[in-house]
Amino acid sequence: MNAKALLLQFGFLFVLNIIYSGTISQTYTTLNSFDSTLISQKSGSNTYTIETGQTVTWDNLQSLPYKEIIIDSGALLNVLSETYMNRDAKIIVHRGGKLIIDGGSLTGSCTWKGIELHGTSTALQNTVDQGLVEIINGTIENAVFGIRTIKVEDDISGDGEILDLAYTGGIIHATDAHFINNETAVKFYSYSHSSNSRFTDCEFKTDTNYIGVTDPDCFLDITRMWSIPITNCDFKNEAGETNDQKGIRSFDSYIAIKGTCLEGDPCTNWDRGLFENLKVGIFATSTSPTRYIDVSHTDFNNNFKGIYISGMTNPVVESNNFDINSPYSQNDGGYGLYLDHSTAYKVEENNFYHEGHGQMGVGLVVNQSEGEPNMIYRNYFTNLQCGMDIQGENKASDGTGLELRCNQYEETVMDKIITWEGPFTTPFAGIASTQGSSSSNPEDMAGNLFYIPGEPNGDGDDILNEANHVTYYYPENTNNNDVKPIDYTEETVKIEPKVVFPGPWTFENGCPSSFDTGGSGSGSDDKGKMADAGQKIDSIENLLSLLIDGGDTEATQTEVDNSIPPETMQVYNELMNKSPYLSDTVVCTAIEKEDVLPGAMIRDIMVANPKAAKSDKLMQKLDERWTPLPEYMKAQILAGRSVVSIREETESRLAAFKLEKAKYFNNLVRYYLNDTVNPVGSMDSLVVLLENENSLTANYSLAFISGELGAWSEGIDVLNDIPSQFNLTPVEADAHSQFTTFYTLLSDMVQQGKSVFEADSMQIATLIDMEANQNRMAGVYARNILLALDQMEYEEPILLPDLLKSSEAMEDYRELLSKADDSPGFIKVKPNPAKDYIIIEYELERETNITIEINDISGNLKYSNNFSNKQDQFTVDTRKWNAGIHIVSLKINHKLIESVKFTIIK
Repeated sequence: MNAKALLLQFGFLFVLNIIYSGTISQTYTTLNSFDSTLISQKSGSNTYTIETGQTVTWDNLQSLPYKEIIIDSGALLNVLSETYMNRDAKIIVHRGGKLIIDGGSLTGSCTWKGIELHGTSTALQNTVDQGLVEIINGTIENAVFGIRTIKVEDDISGDGEILDLAYTGGIIHATDAHFINNETAVKFYSYSHSSNSRFTDCEFKTDTNYIGVTDPDCFLDITRMWSIPITNCDFKNEAGETNDQKGIRSFDSYIAIKGTCLEGDPCTNWDRGLFENLKVGIFATSTSPTRYIDVSHTDFNNNFKGIYISGMTNPVVESNNFDINSPYSQNDGGYGLYLDHSTAYKVEENNFYHEGHGQMGVGLVVNQSEGEPNMIYRNYFTNLQCGMDIQGENKASDGTGLELRCNQYEETVMDKIITWEGPFTTPFAGIASTQGSSSSNPEDMAGNLFYIPGEPNGDGDDILNEANHVTYYYPENTNNNDVKPIDYTEETVKIEPKVVFPGPWTFENGCPSSFDTGGSGSGSDDKGKMADAGQKIDSIENLLSLLIDGGDTEATQTEVDNSIPPETMQVYNELMNKSPYLSDTVVCTAIEKEDVLPGAMIRDIMVANPKAAKSDKLMQKLDERWTPLPEYMKAQILAGRSVVSIREETESRLAAFKLEKAKYFNNLVRYYLNDTVNPVGSMDSLVVLLENENSLTANYSLAFISGELGAWSEGIDVLNDIPSQFNLTPVEADAHSQFTTFYTLLSDMVQQGKSVFEADSMQIATLIDMEANQNRMAGVYARNILLALDQMEYEEPILLPDLLKSSEAMEDYRELLSKADDSPGFIKVKPNPAKDYIIIEYELERETNITIEINDISGNLKYSNNFSNKQDQFTVDTRKWNAGIHIVSLKINHKLIESVKFTIIK
């Protein structure tokens, strides 16, 4: 304890002796400068009250003997000096009361309880209904809670504190403030209106002088608040060792953490915020698609985990620096940014790096962002063990989903990995099926710049993909060799070159900054661009609807499913005629019709539809046939993974337009949610926007907005209408049921006048049941509530690739492909006798040019074709041939090598 603190402590004890002995000392004014008359009035009391209409100023060094200092409504306390609080003392700012710390400090030689700021939870932000704490270059130090926005009463049963949630909403204005060595610097409790609180150029710090009984928790703890700007603030642990302290913990809140622009428009020089030496810089969770965080122009230095975001829609993380010094490991891995079950995010222009010797850490982890179009754009990864780790399901069954575009990697061990953990691959596993699109526009390429130190060694350090197949579009006419990945998992990645115009492709013309091209949520501009993208989507979808399965998937599937063996050639020809536009649904049904479509025909159908080879589900289906296809046929099908059909090129352009539309749609949602000029009009516009967007996610957002506006029954109506509006898959139907249950639970609690923090045991049990199915959004929301209630612990998963498994998979894939030419060494014809078709199978000792002819018994040529494969099977339509004996002849250089007879019957 320093000398000044000792002096104050002994002075404090001396005054206590005088007060409790019944005598008053006027000489104590050297330490205690507030009015001696007021002291006399309060002698013998533990409470000091500044009453309505009074203004009290403390401008000298002092130590206070009181347990409670109360600032009544209409009263003002100015703290201009260093003031020491009694052990376990607190300052209570009543509704309408005002506390200003202007250059002064509130501290204690022992921990004190801090400032209790009262507000009115149902009222808007004003200085009559809400208490106000204003800090200008002032300090709050050594408190359990520096400030907390709630009324607190001691529980007479001894079980702790009773929090009165009717008293939230207090206002904090902090500029150049210092929050030093508090267990929690500031805690905001749930408030139903937009907040007027703000923090500018503030310092939050824990150092070696921390005297708290328990370890520091977090600096800012924000629960269900809306619109709190945190500008150019520093959050630092200077205690010399890493503890479990968090910088900001946000639950169901909208907060903006930003730097300060020093010059330029657009800004060219920023004074950046800072999070340093913390367990977690920002820990943000949500239970609603309307609450998110916005983090920009901030430095994250040497934190174990930079930013963790869970269950959030529309979060923004852009133009930040992440200095990562934690090793990348499965059980205890650190990272720069983790997006957990979040979507519609904007992650751009961030710099993830490690400055020490050797590579360390992972920059960005995306876990289960599901099937909406998303993009990670123009980020930089330097000297890391892994740039990006994309985990779980991040795509829809139609192939749309997460795209990784225009990111740069330098000195990374692994650039990007797409990990999958499970016994089989679901249709949603991995990332969007196309990265970039089939186009001549430079901006439509994937555009990533890989770290390529030398020749590929087969470890997939450019793109390692354990999930569904992707087609990666890169520019062929470029002088930048790093734009083409060379070390990737060949069985799950197809790289496709495109000539772009104007060329050559450069990072500047192919990957323009969003800050240069607009699209930042300007309202009318974004609406126009979204409408343009929507028209292009409609045009392509209309075209594909006419082409896929001949325009009628249901009828085609039914025809195949109901077919019988005598209809083999009819079904085969119809499916071949509709290729390469057969859906996976129809191909799957065809595979199952083993009695109608023999292996050679299925091979023909799948080869004619190269997209089918990219489906793990269909390839697994092949292995389930009673008579499995020979390996060379499977190899011929798998060769389709190296082919991009015209259908796939068209679908890639469709995905690109969907991604573009989503970008402007998300900008509009953020714009409407944050409009402070005309919030009522913007909320109406947001409702219209969501109503016109025909998607599941838009309907769920619409239901939650109804709840935010107090119209919970209208939200339930929206949810109840979803099954009739959408053709839900079994997975979607299950998720919808859980979502409706969760929403109904929240609605019931509101009707009971309770917040989620007042959930009873039955409601908590329901949340626990939901959380058990955490891969559904309702389960994630439930988990985030349980975390906020301290009812569970959770460690976000970090999935590492199985490098041995990936290497073995690539070897197996290459070995299987090599068998494409391994056919029988003689001619076989089946069925024999035949009726509508025959299948001819041949195998040669080596690859050569051959001719296969079929003649009837009279010598009339019925069929002739040339082949070059070493082995093959093919189908011949014999429906128009006459009954009788026919001869199949195999010729090389016009010389007969072998012939086989077969019979046609009618």
